[in-house]
Amino acid sequence: MIRINLIPPEYIERINRKAVIAKAVLAGVVVVVSLVVASLWHITRAKAIGSTLAQREIELKTLQKDVDQVKAIEAQIDEVQRYLNSIARINKGRFTYTHFLQDLTSDLPSTIWFTGVNTSVSGDLLKVDLAVNSNSAYDLAYWINSLETSGQYSDVGVGGISISDTPEGRRFTAPINLKYTYR
Repeated sequence: MIRINLIPPEYIERINRKAVIAKAVLAGVVVVVSLVVASLWHITRAKAIGSTLAQREIELKTLQKDVDQVKAIEAQIDEVQRYLNSIARINKGRFTYTHFLQDLTSDLPSTIWFTGVNTSVSGDLLKVDLAVNSNSAYDLAYWINSLETSGQYSDVGVGGISISDTPEGRRFTAPINLKYTYR
């Protein structure tokens, strides 16, 4: 099969040149449109961020008053807490002996009595030396055990127990030393 090209080559060249120009113009238009769309998007985004920033700054100004009030209230709370802490420090040692005697005698059996109580304060501890008489060895043992197992007493020590006969029966005499922690 034979092909005969009846179109002159200059005409084909002109058509090809026009096609290249059209493609270049189309590419240029696409680039320009893309740039315009991207620019518009960035501009609208910048305006939205700017308006959001302006709203947030207004909110910040209104909330700053509340923040200042909160800081003032916190300062008042700190001042009151310092005042309460100073009162607690003053009162801590104030009732130590009262609480000690209440705790010491709270579970004291009726067959036990003290012939002497010596105390000395050492920091938060109250060192105690007791001279105890008892008409019952069981009550004395029970009471010493309760002192040892109580959380407020530590280093409970019992000296030599002496037994004497009295008209009421046997009397048990013992020195006891311990440390009392007021809580």
